[in-house]
Amino acid sequence: MPGTPETILAFDFGSRRIGVAVGQQVTDSASPLGVINNGEKGPDWGHVQRLIREWGP
Repeated sequence: MPGTPETILAFDFGSRRIGVAVGQQVTDSASPLGVINNGEKGPDWGHVQRLIREWGP
């Protein structure tokens, strides 16, 4: 896909935790960013929003 290289934010949803990774199209690689707790009240949506702001366009 021609154009600007993309950054991909990936979420691996689990019942207790959500793994987060970032992928770089230009280097064709991915790196873990950490884990977000996913408890009875659901995920920490504020944390998700901060990650999207940090890694978004």
